[in-house]
Amino acid sequence: MHWRKTSLCILMSLLVLCGCSTVSNSNQLDPIGEEEYAAIQPYESSDARIKHAALMGDTEARFRMEQGLMDLSKTYFSPTKVAYKTQEFLDYDELDATDGSRGLLGTNRDENPNGLNPSPDEGFNTGNGTVSGAVILVDLYELDWYADDELQGISIAMVVNDALEDENGKTVEITKGRMQNYLEVTSGHLVSYMRERFNSITSNVPIYVACFSLDNASDTLGSYIYQGYFEGAQGDFSELDLTWVEVPGAAFSEADSDMAAQFAEYQNELSHVLVDYSYLVGKATLQDGKVIQLNITLTAHGKTASEILAITQAASEQMVVFTNSSCTYKVEVITDAGTYAIVSKEAGSEDVNVMTMQ
Repeated sequence: MHWRKTSLCILMSLLVLCGCSTVSNSNQLDPIGEEEYAAIQPYESSDARIKHAALMGDTEARFRMEQGLMDLSKTYFSPTKVAYKTQEFLDYDELDATDGSRGLLGTNRDENPNGLNPSPDEGFNTGNGTVSGAVILVDLYELDWYADDELQGISIAMVVNDALEDENGKTVEITKGRMQNYLEVTSGHLVSYMRERFNSITSNVPIYVACFSLDNASDTLGSYIYQGYFEGAQGDFSELDLTWVEVPGAAFSEADSDMAAQFAEYQNELSHVLVDYSYLVGKATLQDGKVIQLNITLTAHGKTASEILAITQAASEQMVVFTNSSCTYKVEVITDAGTYAIVSKEAGSEDVNVMTMQ
C-alpha cells in the first residue's frame, strides 16, 4: 500500500522521532507521536472488553470515551513519563453484576456490598423526583500507567446515565448537583475498594477518575462532566466540559453558529462535485463550550478514480471556508473500497495537508 504525501508539513510530521520520551518499560512500543502514550507489550486485551461491548453497543461511543480519558489523563500522567496497559484490575468478574453476581456495576445490597449503584430498596433522589431501582453507573473503563515496570497511576472512566426512567415510564433527568454528589461518593468508594482489593494499588499510587455522561436527555454524543484526582483516600474534585456533538445539529449550531454556517457552505460547495450517491456529515469536539476539533466524513459511492480525485481536490481547496484557527479539522474521504484520503488542518496553522492511499 503506497502513501502519497502532498504536503511538506505532513512529511515532516511523519519524520518526527519520539526519542525525547523518558519512559522506560520492558517491551514498550514507540508512541505514534510525542504527545501520545506508548503501549506496553505483550499487549493483552482484557476480558472486560466483552462486558464493555455488551453495555455500550455503540463502538464509536466507546472509542470516543476511551480516547477522551487518555487525553484528560495527560494533565496528571505525562506521555513522556509513563506508558499504558488496560483493565489490569477491573476485569469481567470485577464488573459483572448479571444474574445476581457480586460485581461493582451491580446495586448495593447485603449480597453485593461493593455494588456502586443505589440500593434497590432505596429510592434515588434525582433532584427532580425520587426513582426506585436506579441504574446510574453503566460501566467502568481503566487505563494503567507504568514507568520502569512499576505502577505509577490509574485512570478510570465512570460511564453514567444522566436520566432515569421512573415506575410510570417517564424520563427523569438527574440534576447537576445530585449527579456530582453521587459521583463524589461513588468514586470515593471505588478508589477505596481498589486500594483494599489489590496489593499493588498502594496509597502512593494516584488514581484519576473522570465521569462520562451518556447524555440520554440531550442531543449530544456524550460528555465528560466531572473529575476527581485521588492521592491516598482524599479526592480533589472539579467540573469538566468536554462534549461530542453531531454535525450538522442543533448543539453544534448553538456552540458555534459561524462554524455551522461555514460547514453548510463547505457542504454546498462540495455538492457540485459529489452529485449523487454521496453524503457529508461530521462530529465536533467541544471543550468548555468551544469547538476544538471538527471531523468530517465524506462518503462517495460508485465513483471512478478520476471522480474521487476531483472530490479530494475540492475537499482540500474548500477548507479555506473554515476560519476558526483554534480548531483542528479533519476530512476523511471514503469510497466503496475504504478510506481514500485524509485532508487535515491543524489548529494554529494555515497549511492544509492531504494524504492519499491507493
